[in-house]
Amino acid sequence: MTFSSTATGADKSFLRSSLLLGIVLIAANLRAPITALGPVLTELQQHFAMTPAVAGLLNALPLLIFACGSPMAPWLTRRLGLERALFGALCLIAVGCLIRSSGLYSGLWLGTVLIGAGIAVANVLVVPLVKRDFPDHTALCVGLYAATMALVAALASGLAAPLSNLTSYAWRLPLGIWFVLAILAAVCWWPQLKGVHAPTPAKSGTQASHAPAPVWRSAIAWQVSMFMALQTLVFYTLIDWFPSMVSGVGISAAQAGTYLFAYQAIAVVANLVTSVAIKRLHDQRLLGFICSLCICCGVAGLLWAPTWALLWLLFAGVGAGMSMVTCLTLFGLRTRDHHQASSLSGMAQCVGYGLGATGPFLAGWLHDLSGGWHAPLLVLLASACAQIVFAVLAGRNRYVEQSRPG
Repeated sequence: MTFSSTATGADKSFLRSSLLLGIVLIAANLRAPITALGPVLTELQQHFAMTPAVAGLLNALPLLIFACGSPMAPWLTRRLGLERALFGALCLIAVGCLIRSSGLYSGLWLGTVLIGAGIAVANVLVVPLVKRDFPDHTALCVGLYAATMALVAALASGLAAPLSNLTSYAWRLPLGIWFVLAILAAVCWWPQLKGVHAPTPAKSGTQASHAPAPVWRSAIAWQVSMFMALQTLVFYTLIDWFPSMVSGVGISAAQAGTYLFAYQAIAVVANLVTSVAIKRLHDQRLLGFICSLCICCGVAGLLWAPTWALLWLLFAGVGAGMSMVTCLTLFGLRTRDHHQASSLSGMAQCVGYGLGATGPFLAGWLHDLSGGWHAPLLVLLASACAQIVFAVLAGRNRYVEQSRPG
């Protein structure tokens, strides 16, 4: 929603506050329905007699949907506008949560698809919305958005196992309860639809900058996308498989859920600190290096000293929090307007989640093949090392059209 020049200062302040609250509520829905799955995954495997490979595919499915749905989000923006597209995304998430917790095997998969589709659209569109309506505070707004996303995701992980043991609904409760939050966000977002006009085509003078093709031909866009992909691969593999990874060293599912809460909670602090630091730095190369190095240390620790799992998760959590804010902010910093930011966001999340989705599935497959978690953790460590390279490259201060290869 753009702010009219005829509105009073008080009206503009109210509209901006209302919009910011809506963005925060959207953020609260974009990870929790996914992170709630990991702590109850063993229950699902037993209930539906799923192999680890099939469970890994279930874990990877939302990320695959993110990858497939992300390129569609800029198209939806042009057809419906940012506000309407985001409202539709919240409705999809709500319906998906309800269907997934029905107790039916088909409902488990269909609900996961709907949740993934809704999150895919919202993932792409929030940053362009922030760039359009908060151009002078993009990094801080993105930091608040990422911190909210991480905090609620942490609560989802930490509460999943206790909620599962609370009633006879077992795993259905921690997976279905997020329907309530999605409905609340949709209701609060509804006022943003009032007075929103149908989007108009781009003017001929700026059409080239809005077209997606130049973004896909940009070297810096590919570097941002690979940065996104590698941090996504490590993050979701740890979220989904950490309880299984440490079960062999005497850490229970409930304790692992608490550790995952700490993993994501410390990411919230890293989100906020990073959003402040970004505005003070000339470029983001140092941030990219530090966050990637923290992830390397965390994965290496889990590989060689798993009994200290909480310490290593804290290292990885700091790296994950810094990585997420840096990636999201780069969508705006490497582009000149919210149209181009939408295209870069769609590309980076398509590539990022497409490659990132291989992590949970590959980890489950390697575990089946090798009979342990040593091989999957080695792959994660190699991915974290590669992230250092792409993060530093993506952190250079340049725009997408300045870096077309050939």
